[in-house]
Amino acid sequence: MSAEENKAIYLGVVEDLNRGDLKSSLAFTAPDATLNGQPLGREGDRHRAEMLAEAFPDQRYDIQEMIAEGDILVVRWRMTGTHLGELAGPTMTVPATGKRLDIWGMSMYRIEEGMATEIWERFDMMEFLSQLGIMYSPGQSEEAGPA
Repeated sequence: MSAEENKAIYLGVVEDLNRGDLKSSLAFTAPDATLNGQPLGREGDRHRAEMLAEAFPDQRYDIQEMIAEGDILVVRWRMTGTHLGELAGPTMTVPATGKRLDIWGMSMYRIEEGMATEIWERFDMMEFLSQLGIMYSPGQSEEAGPA
C-alpha cells in the first residue's frame, strides 16, 4: 500500500474511535502487533481500547500532524475526554475523578497490508496523571491541584 493509502486507513481508524466503534478500529491492529517493542496483538489492543473507552467515554482524538513514507506512518495526536470510569493500568487502578483530560502524544506505525504490525507510542504520563489529580508537578501543592 502507498503512504497516502496508509494515511487514509489511519484517518478512518480515528473516525471510528471518535464514534465509539472499537471493533472497526481494532481491525487496524495486526494480530501479532508489537507496542514499543513488546507483544501486544489485536487482543491486547482491544483491552487497551476498551479500558480507555470505559474510563473516558467521551474520548476524542484529533490529528495534529501526520507524515508517511513507505510503510511508516508518524502521527502527532491530541486526546481529550472526561475521566468518568475506572482506569485500570498495569501498576494502579484509578477510580473516576470527573476531571477533564487534554493530552498530546506521538505514535509511529509500521503498516503491512493495511494493518499496524509495529506501534511506537509516547505521551507525557506525568502530565496525564497530573491532569487527573493523581500526581502533582514539581512545586505544585495538593491544594492548588493540577494545572
